[in-house]
Amino acid sequence: MSTVLFLVVAFCLFQSWWFKKDFFSPLCIYCFTQCITLAISYIQIDKAMTDFHLFTWGVWLLGMLSFAGGCIVARLYAKSKSVSLQIHSAVCPSRYNWNYHLFFSFVVFGLFVVGIYGIVQKVGNLIIFTDNPAKWMTKYVDYGYYALLFNSGPLCVLLFGVASFKKFNNVVWVRRIALVMVFVTVILNLLAYPNRTSLFFNVGFFMILFNYLHKRISAVVIASLLLFAVIVFIIIGAFREQYGNNSIQGKALSVIVELPYKYVANTYWNLDYVLNSPNDREIHPHTYGIDFFNGIFEYVKLSPSIRRSYGWDDVFNGRIVKVRGLNTVNYLWDVYKDFHLLGVALLPFLCGLGLSVFHLHLCRPFTPRQILLYTYFIYFIGWWFFTSGYKQGIYCIWGMVIYVVSTVCMQNEKKDSDKLPI
Repeated sequence: MSTVLFLVVAFCLFQSWWFKKDFFSPLCIYCFTQCITLAISYIQIDKAMTDFHLFTWGVWLLGMLSFAGGCIVARLYAKSKSVSLQIHSAVCPSRYNWNYHLFFSFVVFGLFVVGIYGIVQKVGNLIIFTDNPAKWMTKYVDYGYYALLFNSGPLCVLLFGVASFKKFNNVVWVRRIALVMVFVTVILNLLAYPNRTSLFFNVGFFMILFNYLHKRISAVVIASLLLFAVIVFIIIGAFREQYGNNSIQGKALSVIVELPYKYVANTYWNLDYVLNSPNDREIHPHTYGIDFFNGIFEYVKLSPSIRRSYGWDDVFNGRIVKVRGLNTVNYLWDVYKDFHLLGVALLPFLCGLGLSVFHLHLCRPFTPRQILLYTYFIYFIGWWFFTSGYKQGIYCIWGMVIYVVSTVCMQNEKKDSDKLPI
């Protein structure tokens, strides 16, 4: 099965290289990330990753076909209206106030720094400089609303990042300050709260912006990065065999090999585990679509109250863990427990349709708001193998901030510029 899935991954890269297609298009990103992570999982290095049940395959394939259907419908309609399907080169937007944009970016950065101050107040130092960083990065340490602020470093990277490219921003001093602030924010983020999620966000956001605002990232580069990762993986495995499984070195290298694998694979073994729970017990009750809106109401305490009242899991998925401590799960579980198979068929379709419309905005001179929102949403499509971000309040707030900041700064933009391209 891994072979078939890796072939799909290879096709995503090939069509991007041979046909000069945009690798970061919605359908390509969805197929690439879902297939490569499932292919890695199906190598079954850990015994917890068992073969999918037939029902799990049905849910996974239904989600993919539904998303693909939404993308195809949007593109077919665009073709019928003779709309260009080629990504337009970045050009400086007219009447966009980059000075305002930089000011609001620093406002968000200031709130991020306030969050770091909250960490220092609680911990006594930046977490990276403490004796036991892991102790301060568990769900049992309550930072209150400071957590919302210090976890928003990637939002700063996104706002500063869009202003740091020469093709898109012709205000030199703003561009230089923004570029410096991208790296300052990433470093502060790593020192203050060095978690993997923020690091992936920072790298992912900037990579997508680089692709659209500076130079298209070729499939060769992406394939080279993947090949490098595989080579490193094989080298570690070879050292493991050299030392033997019973030596201290061998056990240490075994952990190095298995931990990255488990980080990816547990989302899939948890999905199969929860979709095929024993008939005599229900692992998690059906939420009737109510929990779908958790992210919107999380910070007014309404969603946590509802979850406690009905006994539903929070974002840590306490009840569906097949292996203790590995609690992430594919987005399809959230869709299924909210709306059952109807949701699996409908929600990915609507997301594919909406993201394709956003992507078509980039096929003509696009505005900062359009590229910011597309970058933000397409990253989450790539991250869907890991979690459904729309269920978390912090990401809903990020989306609102992006929209408000980019709209205020383009207040004098021509009204035509926001019409849909199809």
